Amino acid sequence: WQPESKTKSAINKVLDTPEMLEMILARVDMRTLLTSAQRVCRNWVNLISKSPSIQKALFFTPIKDSEWGMEEKIPNPLLTETFPSIFPAKDRLDRYQFNFSKLTMTKDASTMARFVGQDASWRKMLVQQPPVSDIGLFHICDAMGGTSAGSSSIPADKKMQESGYDGLRMERLFELLLFSNLVQFLPYTRTRVYWSTEEPILHGESQNIDDEFHRIMSKFGLVLYTRDVIQCSYRLDPPSAAELIRREIISAYREHGLDVDFKRKDIEESKSEVRGVRA
Repeated sequence: WQPESKTKSAINKVLDTPEMLEMILARVDMRTLLTSAQRVCRNWVNLISKSPSIQKALFFTPIKDSEWGMEEKIPNPLLTETFPSIFPAKDRLDRYQFNFSKLTMTKDASTMARFVGQDASWRKMLVQQPPVSDIGLFHICDAMGGTSAGSSSIPADKKMQESGYDGLRMERLFELLLFSNLVQFLPYTRTRVYWSTEEPILHGESQNIDDEFHRIMSKFGLVLYTRDVIQCSYRLDPPSAAELIRREIISAYREHGLDVDFKRKDIEESKSEVRGVRA
């Protein structure tokens, strides 16, 4: 039994040494770090929350470009798994349509309640490392007079930044999709998020519109793309399944005391001036 006792003693010594424990935990997967690892003891909670390297690995603390040393930025893997229709995916068709139904949070009522809470950890997570600070907005409108496009941007949430959370956090990106009046779920509309980590994107529009899209893609690295068709006659369609899910999420926000009207207003008022381009 003596060798086993020595082994346990050595393990305990490692776990009781903050520097060594930090090195071990920094290699643990994100989900474990956010859940079971923090149930071990108070010392582990303190170490995880205060360790710069672990907080960077958890996408809570920004990694500086000078620290990165890699050309391609990395989308948050845990958020990619939890919000798959928002994050880049291989072999995604150009005409892909974003849909809230593919998000983990819409699985059932209890999952929804857990996700929409104001203190949910996903809200403060960076969407990628090194982080971006703004989201590009690109809207195409097809009308009788031809096709036109408008580009603008929206910055990271001001309150988050004032609280020390620099860079674009998931709450901002998600609530842009949830509350923006550009995002509609109608037969003649389209919405998706484009990432710089995806394959080169060719829309096949006019040169002016394609050039403008690639300009803001290059500038921001993350773009909310929306498109609609102006109908000649007004038609009142019943809410689509996708729109009903969005309304369900908004209702859950209200039930948990989140100020939906303020969030919607903040999204619209934070947008920069639109730069118009015609085909």
